[in-house]
Amino acid sequence: MNVVVVLCVVAAVLVSTLVAAAEVYIYADRGQSAERQSRDRYECHQWAAKQTGFDPATAQASPPSAPTTSPLRGAGRGAAVGAIGGAIGGNAGAGAAAGAAAGALFGGMRRAGQEQAASQQQSASAQANAQYERALAACLSGRGYTVK
Repeated sequence: MNVVVVLCVVAAVLVSTLVAAAEVYIYADRGQSAERQSRDRYECHQWAAKQTGFDPATAQASPPSAPTTSPLRGAGRGAAVGAIGGAIGGNAGAGAAAGAAAGALFGGMRRAGQEQAASQQQSASAQANAQYERALAACLSGRGYTVK
């Protein structure tokens, strides 16, 4: 089998995976052959990745999130610390109650901060993917394809 044909088939499989990840639909306006389409898709993928600094083929999924702190867990920890402090002062119950309230407040604040950071990371990834898709569409449009 011709080496060029084999390379084109491999490139076509790779590019079809990449283009599917990019969520774009491509139509050959000028009757480009399947081999030409595969080559154009691959070259445009490389160009778009270089222009944007984002490659959906190598982009990592969201990393597993760190264990979040819940208000309930914070309340439990706060109550334990408060009980110790209250025992020293002569009223463990009052110390535990105050510690639980403070722990719940800080646990809730920490969790909100973690959720905001995860949301910002997802937003940045979506924005980078959108820029990549725009660059890919521009390249393919310039080569005679309709891209939606």
